[in-house]
Amino acid sequence: MATTEKDTKYYEKAVEWVKKKGYSKVKANIDDFEAPTSFKQEQNGEETFITPDITAVMRGNKCYFEIAMKSDDKQEVITKWKLLDRLASMKEGKFFLFTPHGHRAFADRIIKQHDINATLINI
Repeated sequence: MATTEKDTKYYEKAVEWVKKKGYSKVKANIDDFEAPTSFKQEQNGEETFITPDITAVMRGNKCYFEIAMKSDDKQEVITKWKLLDRLASMKEGKFFLFTPHGHRAFADRIIKQHDINATLINI
């Protein structure tokens, strides 16, 4: 999902929360921040890139943050969230989903159905 689809105010609230909690090395997929590392995925000869919305470090452990928005392409969301969950667990970090009003049930349903270890945070 492109940054333009995710309202800038959600990014601002999410980055503010991350900084307030004491995370360092914050990278965000918006202007004014260094972009997080993208991950290349090849499927049926097509290349796609998966980029986390926000990454940050707490006590040496890398954490991943996504702004959870309803989407018609659920499989793309599931793939991205599963990848970020696995990366966070490999790096002994955590995976967080920021849920704007009206999007929490969508996020909650997906993480329960697909065994994704994520902490939901209302913004």
